[in-house]
Amino acid sequence: MTRRAARDPETRETRRTRKRARILTVARGLLRQHGHERLSLRGVARQAGVSPAGMYEFFHARDDLVATLAGEASARLSRGLRTSTQDTTEPVERLVQLGLAYIRFAKRHPADFMLLYGRLSRRRSLAEDVPAESEYGQIRSAVAEIIGARGVRAADPRFLEALAYGFWSVIHGMAMLQLTHLSGFRADFASAHRLVLGSIAASWRRMDWEEILAPHAEVPGPKPTIRTRGKIR
Repeated sequence: MTRRAARDPETRETRRTRKRARILTVARGLLRQHGHERLSLRGVARQAGVSPAGMYEFFHARDDLVATLAGEASARLSRGLRTSTQDTTEPVERLVQLGLAYIRFAKRHPADFMLLYGRLSRRRSLAEDVPAESEYGQIRSAVAEIIGARGVRAADPRFLEALAYGFWSVIHGMAMLQLTHLSGFRADFASAHRLVLGSIAASWRRMDWEEILAPHAEVPGPKPTIRTRGKIR
């Protein structure tokens, strides 16, 4: 009896782990078929062969399940971005590769992508930090390297956030067009993406950011004079 009792907790935990894994597998499948808007605990429970009451052992509400799926998707995207730059040390190419990997993820995993960005950001203001390994954290760090800042906090954070937000908006817009309005459109988008992102990153690299990043520089505010080598724009 003692030996059996000692095995029971492990057996129950194993069953519980397998049940949770089955629920998440079914939820991912339904997510990819129907989108997160139509995902329901009852629908997942029915497909997974779990009673509605059994679902509450793992997820107390639909939002809990969606948050778990979104966390998995975010981790996959972050890993993909990190992998895309692991052999790249040149700052311009690193930023370009991050952008291309972001668009590539959206095209390969549209349901995960829409789940991630169909929800409000947990970050509610610039005062809240962002994990360095997150997708936005990696973009922001790459932008900081491009403009020559010694780490993210060396520059005016509002200025750096504005540039990172701008680059993120460009690649997110490209990704969304690929998933929606231009889905199925026949064109060499890969070359277009590289051309545009490379041009943005290279132009930022050429700029003299020392004056722009001076203590008096403010964002938002009047547009500063941007000096490139030998030119004033």
